[in-house]
Amino acid sequence: MYYSIVHNNRYYVVLRDGVAEKIIIELPTKVLADEVAFQLQMAWLDGESWGKNEIKKQLDPDGYHSEIFKTLKSIKNRNHSELKKHHDEMTEQYKSQRKRVRQQVLRLKK
Repeated sequence: MYYSIVHNNRYYVVLRDGVAEKIIIELPTKVLADEVAFQLQMAWLDGESWGKNEIKKQLDPDGYHSEIFKTLKSIKNRNHSELKKHHDEMTEQYKSQRKRVRQQVLRLKK
């Protein structure tokens, strides 16, 4: 976090990182020190926001977030019989996939 202070009639911009504080610049007026601290803080917040958006793009480059959210919401809203049916379908798909793989492996052994 950036902020300005007055110490011995001097105007400073200070950077605080949660553990320590460091004076980073001395300026000639209080108004200028306040403005510099404000602009640095805004740049910091913009950078954090940009970084979060970049990470989201890297994790979901094709923008499937809303589609995944809708699917999870629909699963959450299903009743017990629909959930059982879905579970049975997924189990059957899993079993048939395992069967196909087993058959392929057995063919390769021959």
